[in-house]
Amino acid sequence: MHRTLGIALIVASTALLLALGFPLRRRVPVAVGMAGAALAGAGLAAGSLLVQPHASAADWLVAVPAMALLAPAHIRIVLGRFGRAGKGSGALAAR
Repeated sequence: MHRTLGIALIVASTALLLALGFPLRRRVPVAVGMAGAALAGAGLAAGSLLVQPHASAADWLVAVPAMALLAPAHIRIVLGRFGRAGKGSGALAAR
């Protein structure tokens, strides 16, 4: 039961992260993109802990909040800003 739920959570969270990272990153408001990425990151961590046979309470207390912080930060650092491109949003926008 937990293994199936964990795999489903991993797949759903990965799909949401990919959607927020690529096609939706510039189309949704910043708050929605960051909150969605944080939720998907936490879901990815929770799903991976559900698949493991002996995940401790400390694993849950560290992994889920860490991924909730790291997933939106990773998208922002690697792929760029969330939200619509406006004035002053980059060197190419000014040209």
